[in-house]
Amino acid sequence: MPQHSRQRFFILFVALLNLGLATALIANGHAGLPLGVIGIALLPLAWLAGRNPAAATDTQRGGDSYAA
Repeated sequence: MPQHSRQRFFILFVALLNLGLATALIANGHAGLPLGVIGIALLPLAWLAGRNPAAATDTQRGGDSYAA
């Protein structure tokens, strides 16, 4: 399994874990809203992680930012 897929699954796992904990805390009358906000904020990050890993390096190769 490629590294970017593992990163996506890990971030998705953490986001869903946060959402689950937030739900359980809110259901029991505790302050779980911050965990829910963090879980929701991580969902787009899981989608973007490793989306196109070669794109960032291709733009760097065209410039003269490397020492000769």
